[in-house]
Parts: sequence; C-alpha cells; structure tokens
Amino acid sequence: MREDFRPGIFVRRPLPNRLVGAFAFRPGSRDVRVWPEPDARHEEISDTFDRLLQPVILQALGKQALHAAAAAGPCGTIAVWGNKGAGKSTLGFAMRQAGHRQLADDALVLQLEQDRVNVCPLPFAPRLRPASRLHFGYSDQNPAPHVDVRPADLVLSAIFLLRQDKQIERPRLALLPRAQAFPALLAHGYCYDAQDRSHTRRLVDSYLAIVSLVPVFALQYRPDLQRLPQLIEIIQDAAGWSNAKSSTFPLRDLVP
Repeated sequence: MREDFRPGIFVRRPLPNRLVGAFAFRPGSRDVRVWPEPDARHEEISDTFDRLLQPVILQALGKQALHAAAAAGPCGTIAVWGNKGAGKSTLGFAMRQAGHRQLADDALVLQLEQDRVNVCPLPFAPRLRPASRLHFGYSDQNPAPHVDVRPADLVLSAIFLLRQDKQIERPRLALLPRAQAFPALLAHGYCYDAQDRSHTRRLVDSYLAIVSLVPVFALQYRPDLQRLPQLIEIIQDAAGWSNAKSSTFPLRDLVP
C-alpha cells in the first residue's frame, strides 16, 4: 500500500465473521482501492462500500454522516434516528410508501452550508426487519418509486429521535433544547478518526452547528405498524411548524 493512501479499513461480514476485504483511499481523491478476500462476491463488496464505507470516507473528506433514515417531501427533508431497533428504517420506508422520496435507510450524509444543512443522497437498499417486510409486502426486487425532488427540498428541515415504549398509548413529541440535542445527536454520528484532534474538533463544531440550524425532536411512541400513518402525520406537522419558524411549539401528548 502506498504511503499517500490512508491506512486500510478492514471489513468483516456479520455472519460468518470473516473478512470481506481491505479498503483504502487518499485524501482529496475520489478513488477507493479494495483488496477483496478470495471468496468475497462482487455484490458483497459493492454493498459493503455503499452501506458502511462511503459515509465514513465522505466524512473524512469534509462532510458529516449520521446513522439515520431520511425522506424528502413537502416540508423538505426529514431525518429519523435512534438506537438499533427504534424503527428508523421502518418509518423511513413508510414515508416512501406515503409518497415521499426515501433518501437514506441507515446512513445519512450531510453538507453544512452557512445557514442550512443539505442532504447528500447516496445509493442504498432498504434493510427492513421481517415483520416490516411482511407488513409492506416488500422484497428486494421491489423498485423504489421515482419522486422528483428539487435541490431546495434537500435542505434538512427537522430531525426526530425515535424512542419506542410499549407502555404508552399515545405518541409523545417534544422539542429538545440544544444542550440535550447535541450529545444525543453526536452519539449517533460517524467518527472516522477519534485520535485526530482536528477531525474531532471539526466533528464537534459541525454537530453544534447542526443543532443550531435544525430543530431536533424526541418522538416517543408505542411500536405498532398499523399506526405508522399517524406517526407520519405527526412528523409532517412538526416539520411544517419548524419551516414556519414559529416562536412557540406545543409540547404535549399526541392523539394518534
């Protein structure tokens, strides 16, 4: 490996736990080199690059990346994020079914501008759990519907932190103060090199800017696939409020 290339990124398959290959890139270049394992399939290499490596590499080149799903619609682009199993992929796909353009399933790349945060769509394939696949009647052969999106619609309008709670009957929505939104959002961001102080500083500054430009909501809800349309309506209403730049937001339980 040449010295001007970054150290290799080694990627393993989840099951079985074997190497897919080694990837390397050079700062300022769009080329990524790969040394695949002999038994790694081409589709596996492509999926690994699209889903795992491309967001990290783009972050190293100046953008930011967040573990989130996203969809673009009348209120701009809406991101949903949360811990594993919180429902971000399911909700992102439900928004696609409702007529939005799904832009991300798990990896959302962001570009900070002076007064806004832009979304940079990347290739992806929905990764739904079996219950969600059955609910939507989804298979890997289903093509994504084409929905035209203007550049202005790719401005991030709102971010929603998903929290499932089987004990509550009605969804609860709250606008998070920046002091709470920042550490919560940062915990779900990609971090290319935690040992590089300049990278870490840029990471922190970027997320401070994101929470100052984009409202972050906490959405607590009872997991129920039949209530997805109501959740989408709640999200759209909150995103519409953020676009209107109203000075107050009602914090309340929401009737589905």
